[in-house]
Amino acid sequence: MRNKKGKKKVGTKTADKSEQRNAASGLIPLSLRERGRRRAKLGDPAWFNSRREERPAPKYTKSAGGVLLPKHLLKGANALVHKSFVPVEAELSLSPAIVGRPTQRLLRRFSGKKVIPANDTWIEGNDDRQIYFDATFPWCSIGQVITPTGRGTGTLAGKNFVLTASHVVAGLWTPGQPLTQPITFVPAMFGGSSILGPTWTANVTGIAAWKEINDVVGYDVAICQLDQPMGDWLGAFGSRGYSEDWEGNAWWEHAGYPYDLSPNGDQPCYQFQITIDDDDDDDFDTVELETDADIASGQSGGPLWAIFNDGGHQIVGVLSGRDDDFLESSNVFAGGSGLNALVKWGRDNWG
Repeated sequence: MRNKKGKKKVGTKTADKSEQRNAASGLIPLSLRERGRRRAKLGDPAWFNSRREERPAPKYTKSAGGVLLPKHLLKGANALVHKSFVPVEAELSLSPAIVGRPTQRLLRRFSGKKVIPANDTWIEGNDDRQIYFDATFPWCSIGQVITPTGRGTGTLAGKNFVLTASHVVAGLWTPGQPLTQPITFVPAMFGGSSILGPTWTANVTGIAAWKEINDVVGYDVAICQLDQPMGDWLGAFGSRGYSEDWEGNAWWEHAGYPYDLSPNGDQPCYQFQITIDDDDDDDFDTVELETDADIASGQSGGPLWAIFNDGGHQIVGVLSGRDDDFLESSNVFAGGSGLNALVKWGRDNWG
């Protein structure tokens, strides 16, 4: 059987067995029902600004420049668990405040028939993305990576670095050299600036990615060092490796900055109940996750996550792109050891 987005549907008995196995190992994400029982902490939206004032950035931040990581760090990384971090008393919301979607501008034929403009948007069945406006955690920890060549999505995964796709910053750095191109990260970007305030922006001072791996989707991940401890102020996602027992369960959430849903591509979208339908891996347990997520240009680098009982908000994949196969195409995220070892290195070396 196939679900509404044309993917294979997992039978109830199979899904129940997977949940039992995962529950026994403590790896099952929170269900929608369980998430509903967890009430948000109360807090003032201005609280983050007060925290920044109380915990100022260091005057001197060592710039890492370009760093290529050796492949031996990948060994065993899929088994690692990096917990998320939420500042005490920060306001937390399990679902963002949805603001709706603009009416799509259609073209027309001479005959009067409507035509949807061609663009880089890949929808699996119905388009389930929604624009949101929210300054609570975790939404404030997702933002836009702005470069001289384009824009992508990044997520705070440590105290002063963001996780994104390597192709978002491709061609803008050189291994072993300081960065010469201006790259910035704006958390909670909406309509041209952060909803936390116009001063909430950070410069990227270093980039780390994998050595000797080019143009491979599973390794399309990078971390960007920031000159300000945004993760300490706002909170940061954790990460963990992928288990194939999770396949077929609509547990996953994704957020990013699509160019097609807002005039300037600077309003974030959110989608939940995403299914991972299949995965491919290599000898290092780096995985490429095939999903039914709806994506567009600008969402690259955006997180695929769930809320786990033993780790909080944890990312299992970073959006890379569309599988170029007419008969069996899907939207693919990079995960497993390639993602998890990179986050470990970032936390060990950048905080």
